[in-house]
Amino acid sequence: MPSIKQPLLSSPNAVLQAGFAVGLTVLLFATYWLYSPGLSGAFIFDDFWNLEPLGSGAGVQDWSSLRQFVFGNISGPTGRPVSMLSFLLDAQDWPANAAAFKATNIKIHLLTGAALCWLSLLAGMALGLSEWRNMLLALAVTAVWLLHPLNVSTTLYVVQRMTQLMALFSILALVCYCKARLQIDGQSPKALTLLFLTLCPFGLLGVLSKENGALLLLLIVILEFTLFAGKSRAGLVRWWFRLGIYLPLLFMLIYSMLTLPASLETYATRGFTLGERLLTESRILLAYLREIAVPTGIGKGLFHDDYVVSRGLFNPLTTVFSLLCISSLLLSAFKLRLRQPVYALAVFWFFALHILESTYLPLELYFEHRNYLPMIGPLFAAGFYLLKYADQLTVQMNRNLLYVAVLIFIALSAFSTRSLALQWGNQLLLVNDWAQERPNSVRAQLTVAEYLTTLERPDLAMEEYTRLLQIAPNEVTILLQAWNHACQYGFSEPVTLREIVNNPQLVYEQNDIVFHLRALHQNLQDAACEFPELAEIEALFARIDEFAMPDWRQAALYRQLSDVYVHFRRLDPALINLTRAFEIQPRASIAVRQATLSASAGNYSDALIFLERARTADQQRNPLLPSAEDAISQLEEELRAQLPTN
Repeated sequence: MPSIKQPLLSSPNAVLQAGFAVGLTVLLFATYWLYSPGLSGAFIFDDFWNLEPLGSGAGVQDWSSLRQFVFGNISGPTGRPVSMLSFLLDAQDWPANAAAFKATNIKIHLLTGAALCWLSLLAGMALGLSEWRNMLLALAVTAVWLLHPLNVSTTLYVVQRMTQLMALFSILALVCYCKARLQIDGQSPKALTLLFLTLCPFGLLGVLSKENGALLLLLIVILEFTLFAGKSRAGLVRWWFRLGIYLPLLFMLIYSMLTLPASLETYATRGFTLGERLLTESRILLAYLREIAVPTGIGKGLFHDDYVVSRGLFNPLTTVFSLLCISSLLLSAFKLRLRQPVYALAVFWFFALHILESTYLPLELYFEHRNYLPMIGPLFAAGFYLLKYADQLTVQMNRNLLYVAVLIFIALSAFSTRSLALQWGNQLLLVNDWAQERPNSVRAQLTVAEYLTTLERPDLAMEEYTRLLQIAPNEVTILLQAWNHACQYGFSEPVTLREIVNNPQLVYEQNDIVFHLRALHQNLQDAACEFPELAEIEALFARIDEFAMPDWRQAALYRQLSDVYVHFRRLDPALINLTRAFEIQPRASIAVRQATLSASAGNYSDALIFLERARTADQQRNPLLPSAEDAISQLEEELRAQLPTN
């Protein structure tokens, strides 16, 4: 009679699965430990612009303030509400503790890695790998991705949580899709449910985290015609593709064509044309692939504004070779898509996920975070073909050497990631390293100057500004920032406002000009230094108004000029500039500001007219944003009480 007691792990498969679970768990804990030095780092760059609204009013304490924070962001067409909502897990006011945000980012990175492992297992099943080889491949791909130094800036740069969440939800969507396609007939209720979950909620959550989550649709098409090329799409599956994949892709194409003119107009604010951007991106895409293949961590940083722009096919010469290389990769992938589906998957995966941020959109040329999801395709293919090559080796020693080489690659990635995490955890070390690595990067040098100011060393910061003006002598934002610093801390001004206005080579290619004009206005209010006459400030605003800029920024420019006029007690031009801002951006807050200014001068009838304008704008606002009707009604009541009675 057989014994009732059985070993806990009674089969080779159970032992294998337990070992896989332990390996994945150790990998996740090791990744957190490697990243942990970065928790002591600070907020940087766009973190402030996106997170400072947490401090509006009394912070996010009620439904109205929550709606304003979650749905009021203008980072993209959707406002990225899922990402904005996630920030509330870490703080509900400002200033906040950066460590809490960074810890959450690391945890999202780990969750995404676990989801990637699941997706890799499913892809291996579609390729018919044995359980042992499949688990080995999934663990290797996940380890390289989790520990790759190219992902450090995405994980420890708080605002890039938008990229992380988009990647997490996209991978979970692909898990659902692959599980559905691995069903025997694809028509079972379970398979159809999984197909539904692919697009909603996971696909939708990805788009609402960051807009390029919509590229999930392309990834599904790529998987369908590579890994699942031999699997039938009959009945409801075929209709799912038509209505859920192809039709939305058509809408995306139409939307891109309709918004293309607006995108092309924005190139006026860049130091390159559309053609130059496309040529330059060919070199950058190959640079990304090189950095994926060589995980040293050297030169990894946030700022690449000094990247040499391709001014023609042969300027620099590497441009034409980059175009030929990319064309060859795409053509070969198309021809080999049936015989070598994993190779085709890797090529199409990588380039499809760069089709928005690395093509026609007038964005910054180079950012590491753009590879967070795209690198998965090449990493999976590399692991698959290495495993296939190892199986063909007849000498066990050679096979072991190959496995050792992979372990060395993973160890090198881990070492580089740990080094970068230590760097990100020390703000002074971070900004100094960036500045030394990229001496021609305006933003890298500017970050050093700004950080020295926070360390209460304005003298050293002034020296940095002086050096910076040698790199960018005609950049208006740098000139203004150097002027403001000199004014605030009592240094001799490196350039006068009149010289800025009269500079015929003046350009505007760097960050937010309105931020520096706001600082100028603050210096005016604080009487920080001997201030120029109103006419000189008017001339400065007029000169800046000549530059092309997005509508929302131009509206902010007029609002700031209005505040300057208020300081000089010039009501009419203050109201005129608010009207100019309102015509560009019809927001209730602008009209309420007009009503308040008019009321302060005793013009109560005019103020009531402005309030009606505010009410109309409020009714036409995004319905997801809170209404200003209560504040408008209260102010209206107060104004009517001031009107003379007959």
